[in-house]
Amino acid sequence: MTISLPGQPRAEVLLRAAVAEPAHAYLLHGPPGTGKHDASRAFAALLLGCDVRRVVPGSHPDLAMIEPEGEALLVDQIHELAGALRYRPQEAVRRVGIVDEADRLNRDAANAFLKTLEEPPGDVVLILVAEDFSRVLPTVRSRCQPIAFPPLSASALAARLEADGVVAELAADLGGRARGDLDFARRLATDPAARQWIGEVEARVAQALSAGLDQEDAAVQATFAGVKAVGDRAQQDAEADTAAALERLEKLPSSRELDRERKRLETSGKTTATRRRRRAETDMMRAVIATVQLVLRDVLCVQAGAPNRVVSSIDPATLAAIAETVSRARLERGIVEVDQVRIALGQPINVSLALAAVFARVRMVRRREAVVA
Repeated sequence: MTISLPGQPRAEVLLRAAVAEPAHAYLLHGPPGTGKHDASRAFAALLLGCDVRRVVPGSHPDLAMIEPEGEALLVDQIHELAGALRYRPQEAVRRVGIVDEADRLNRDAANAFLKTLEEPPGDVVLILVAEDFSRVLPTVRSRCQPIAFPPLSASALAARLEADGVVAELAADLGGRARGDLDFARRLATDPAARQWIGEVEARVAQALSAGLDQEDAAVQATFAGVKAVGDRAQQDAEADTAAALERLEKLPSSRELDRERKRLETSGKTTATRRRRRAETDMMRAVIATVQLVLRDVLCVQAGAPNRVVSSIDPATLAAIAETVSRARLERGIVEVDQVRIALGQPINVSLALAAVFARVRMVRRREAVVA
């Protein structure tokens, strides 16, 4: 078995080399959609000598996985992970622990985690995954081997989509439109409704840049409806998972331990459903921001005499008209200012207000005077 990470050659080399003689802890870090989650699962499968499909909670006896149940990873979860990794491996030659969103370890949890990081059993490998390297506490970072996952190029995204079975023409189109985000590209490839919705977002941005958006609130609400629908589905899926787990408990003999486990599942299920909804909505907000930046970039391409570099679905004549009435400086500043909203998504944020802020920044880009050659 081996590991293949198209578009991430350095990470691929480092992880391949690590399989033979792994260190005790690795920190895979990079922006959303860069393939680090896929890599963590593939690496864990190689370390365990199993199929990657078994790298899910409860599927392999030598695997332990945790993720935030609310807004942060908590001390109790760290203790649970440490307890699961305490015993000798049953099937594999080692045990593997995966910590998703390690940048959301609160200080108490991080301090509790240090004991496991400093004195891990010899047959344990820890894989931490984080979006924001700077938010991982230095005491945790210093005890891990860091492996960076930078944004994927358009060609790398297209290659990953083709590997998933997407036809080459569609893969090339989505590789350019997804702005380096593999998860976003995969959603567009598998969900025609999502592609249509993103096309509508592109059209609203073009309208705001060309003739102005007289009903900006309506545009925000229409865009928010798509974001909310994804959040609804994520919450419903999480609630269904909790209901299935509770149903399995009902088939077991009644006991105090079972009652405690039922209460724990009910409590954690609610926080997990809320978190997954928020995470799904945040991911879609990033997609909206990437789409806005893409349209602004396409206008810049037309101004620079490179219409062949345009990748959005906006009509070329519309882009040309916008390019004549919007200055390059404002377009460039707009891309930067919209990105400030993306950075703010690292903290809990009101999605509707964030969308309003994005469209307000688009509106500020518009300028009625002709661009001076």
